Amino acid sequence: MRAVADRVRWLAGRVWLGGRVRAAGLLLGLVLVCGCAAWTSREPRVENHVVEYYRRVAERIEYSDAGAEPVSLPPSLGETRPLVEPTPEERWPISLAEAIRLGLQNNDIIRQNGQFLSPGNPILVNPDGVPSIFDVEIQNHGVLFGSRGVHAALSDFDPRLVTSMKWGREENAQNNGLLSGGIPPGGTLAEENAAFQSRLEQPLLSGGTFAISQNWNYSLNNQSSVARLFQSAYIGSLGAEYRQPLWSGAGREFNAIAGPASQRARGFSYVNQGIVIAQINRRISEIDFEETLQNLVREIGDLYWDLHLAWQEYLAEQSTAEASQKLWDEVQAKFRADLVGGAEEAQAEDASHEAVARRDLALSTFFQTEARMRRLLGLPIDDGRLLVTSDPPRDTAVDHNRATCLFEAYVNRLELRRQKTNIQSLELQLAAAKNLAHPRLDFVAGYRLNGFGDKLIANSTADGKTTEGFNSAYAALFRGHQTSWDLGFEYSIPLWMRSERAQVRQLELRLLKARTALAAQENEIARELNAVFQTLQRWQHSAQTYDRRRLAAGRRVEAASSEYRDAGRTGVDPLVRAEISQTQAEIAYHRSLAEYNKALRDLLYRTGRLLQEDGIQLRTPDGLPTTLPTPTLPFDLPPPGPDLPPPAPEVLLPAPAALLPIPDLPPAPALLPPTRAAIDLPAPDLAPVDLPAPEPFPPASKPFPPASAPVKPSAPVDLPAPTDLPPKPAPRFPDDLP
Repeated sequence: MRAVADRVRWLAGRVWLGGRVRAAGLLLGLVLVCGCAAWTSREPRVENHVVEYYRRVAERIEYSDAGAEPVSLPPSLGETRPLVEPTPEERWPISLAEAIRLGLQNNDIIRQNGQFLSPGNPILVNPDGVPSIFDVEIQNHGVLFGSRGVHAALSDFDPRLVTSMKWGREENAQNNGLLSGGIPPGGTLAEENAAFQSRLEQPLLSGGTFAISQNWNYSLNNQSSVARLFQSAYIGSLGAEYRQPLWSGAGREFNAIAGPASQRARGFSYVNQGIVIAQINRRISEIDFEETLQNLVREIGDLYWDLHLAWQEYLAEQSTAEASQKLWDEVQAKFRADLVGGAEEAQAEDASHEAVARRDLALSTFFQTEARMRRLLGLPIDDGRLLVTSDPPRDTAVDHNRATCLFEAYVNRLELRRQKTNIQSLELQLAAAKNLAHPRLDFVAGYRLNGFGDKLIANSTADGKTTEGFNSAYAALFRGHQTSWDLGFEYSIPLWMRSERAQVRQLELRLLKARTALAAQENEIARELNAVFQTLQRWQHSAQTYDRRRLAAGRRVEAASSEYRDAGRTGVDPLVRAEISQTQAEIAYHRSLAEYNKALRDLLYRTGRLLQEDGIQLRTPDGLPTTLPTPTLPFDLPPPGPDLPPPAPEVLLPAPAALLPIPDLPPAPALLPPTRAAIDLPAPDLAPVDLPAPEPFPPASKPFPPASAPVKPSAPVDLPAPTDLPPKPAPRFPDDLP
């Protein structure tokens, strides 16, 4: 392009005055070759000014102001804690119940312990997907297709008012004098017009619609009065219309499930936009929120016992470091007196340094665990205090009835409740889809009062031309002498109905899959409980074994110290090894206790009773519980500390929106249907269960045996057959589950 432009400019410079035509041709060729080019330098650039304008407009975006004030004040990092044991004044003893209360109060955005320091932390990567206390109301106010909330579903039955008013004028030359209304050929027909239309439509829960409409048309022209009664005239009507589906899309049940047929768009799902499905979606979002809270409470409990273990490890390592330092001082004194060799003195020094390193590592681990606990509880990073556990771990054996635990899990597990609610939604959608797989037959009817007059509104009806009087159009309309009505049926059917039948088949398969998945979930829960029982047994036996080991390790230290310090028969190596073994036994014992207590809380989690046992119940602001009734707790939550806000034992959810009455709906499937029979699986022959109300932790019936007692293998537990179980009591497990 540059070469062509240079060549053209060189040729244009050689054109003399008599060659103006040739110069004009060359310049025209330049324009054709280069187009609308703008030279910013020697480089030509083809530019579309319209596109460039909109490009510059699109680039005028607003960037976030980095200096703007944040929504909340940023946290303070505080200072790095030195590896020094906190003083008693710096410690904040906290119970597990108090920690759970703080975690529920301070977490509007619910955190998870495993996400901390992860590159994929959703709080940083995907904050919109992080669970929060706002999720239930976000779902309840959803408006997107497929995830509509209750308010959007109710809006389908809101009345709609449509009004329009237009004015116009039209002038046309006339060619035919006979048809022009008295205007000679070549004259101009001038006509002014106005149109007013108003319609109020109310969708009905039965699927029909009722509408009231009013229309007025005004016309004024210069035609001869012989051809028209009035030079200007108003023509209008006031009418009512009614349409009611009789086959497909008919009935209150269908419209409560799928929504009005007039609101469905072709190509989308027809049967999940109604009020009932929106209520079920809200219920599912409440279950998701409760599950999120349950996971938070579970992680707080696990981290609480991890914090207890970290502190006990530090205390054990601190004791070992002090003993190693004392031993090194003694060996140094003997080394200066030439009573021991250099190897023993070096070994004592090595053991002392190693103990100090382990102590510092244990203290650092405790600081890290305490920081994680602060994050999970929503506490400041550094307020000058260190959290330490005040609840002692349970060190007694607890007996559990396996059949009772399995039954409670089937009743209380949120995963099963969500799946059963989803099955209920699919069953309702399938019923609505079957309704759609029929032809459309609508009953339609309408009645209108027609009006005509010289003026729209006048005091008198006399027009001086007619005996009836058409001076006022509204007066003529309300006289009711001119009316019109229509009555009939409309029938339509998509031949072969492929889409409707495909939707029915898809919902049948989805329902079959959901019921099969429910059976798999029940089987999975049983396997989880079996694994938890094995874990409980393992850590219970480990705690017994390590309790005896730490007592034996203590006797070993005493014997090695006596032989080294008093008798002088051995070197320092047996005493050093004995102290290390004692520390390891102490840490292993406390780890077994911590894991045992975590396993007990895991059993509550697997049976779905974790929130109930911690005294947590979800309620709406009007006081209605969102889950099963909470049993009476055998203990009271401790009062808050002096520096803590008052307790909030209940988590409040926003109140549900007022719903339209839906009479005569089909009874919803039970939340606990016999799912195995629904998919032709052999149903278990279970008799009614009469079980006592389980306690959160029954009193210790079998304390850990003392160190001198031999370990006896646990005898196998003979569980009763399901058919031998007594009937179930109504107060503990009501039949009218939500």
